[in-house]
Amino acid sequence: MNESPLTRTLVIAASVIIILAGLKVAQPIVVPVLVAFFLAVLTSPAISFLVRFKIPAGIAIAIVVISLFGFFYALGTLVATSTDQFIERLPDYQNRIQSWLVTIQNNAPWLVDDAKERIANLQPTQSALSLLGSLFSGLGSVLTAMVLVVFTLIFALLEGQNATKKARIALDDNTIQYIKRFSKLVQRYLLVKSLISLATGFLVGLMLWIIDVDYPFLWGTFAFLMNYIPNIGSLLAAIPPVILASIQHAFPGFLITGSGFIAINMIVGNLIEPRMMGKSLDISPLVVFLSLIFWGWIFGPIGMLLSIPLTVVVKIGLEVYPKTKWLAQIISQ
Repeated sequence: MNESPLTRTLVIAASVIIILAGLKVAQPIVVPVLVAFFLAVLTSPAISFLVRFKIPAGIAIAIVVISLFGFFYALGTLVATSTDQFIERLPDYQNRIQSWLVTIQNNAPWLVDDAKERIANLQPTQSALSLLGSLFSGLGSVLTAMVLVVFTLIFALLEGQNATKKARIALDDNTIQYIKRFSKLVQRYLLVKSLISLATGFLVGLMLWIIDVDYPFLWGTFAFLMNYIPNIGSLLAAIPPVILASIQHAFPGFLITGSGFIAINMIVGNLIEPRMMGKSLDISPLVVFLSLIFWGWIFGPIGMLLSIPLTVVVKIGLEVYPKTKWLAQIISQ
């Protein structure tokens, strides 16, 4: 029995809705698995490199996994320490702002009466805890599921060693070529994006350290994470350190830090990244914004960080298959 186009469309739409609802419900499991798969894609070149030197695949995977999570443990420890110190000093920053307002009030009282009252009523520690709690809640959920991430990563890397042999048995040559091209493009995108984000975080941290802004490592890490979100991410990463620089060094701090962020984003985001990425990140700004909302709704804060990588993976998948290439062109700029 032939189905009508309307019936087929309704069935596909219903299937998509059910899948999305299932992903949202299964978020505590799906998010660690997604993180593990992204890490597997990023670390597989290192394993291939070690295997070339006659190191057994199992030992190579163990070396990479231990090194990776040792790095994340050290990074998490430093970020947690900086965050605790930042929260402890928030009342001091509030007092500095209030002293500025007193100085301004002596010269122009009509400008600051309302602002002074609002700042006096602020509870900075509680506000920061609430903000940081919502920001890192997704990261915290991944950390609590670290065992799932580790084992998924190990098994994904082990399976990757035999994936080519299994594909040759189960699939035809054309399908294998599509999969190889898709895998190569995704791997290249994730690796290049991660290196660019790491370079951005390093430059931001170095700049803030030179300017003598408090907690440069914390803000550099924040810039590294936010760089996965184009356009919006760089703005979000700049707001806290620019405000802090203004509190510490007044207007010169605001000017120098703001100019530094603009210079870094101009050089890295507009010159280096497009050359290294090619057309992988050729996505419409509207699609970028909608993907941020969509994946954030499905997977929470971690989904927002992974929103553009996930969207780019979908775009690459549509591009490599001729029948869906037109969809990839629609979401491009």
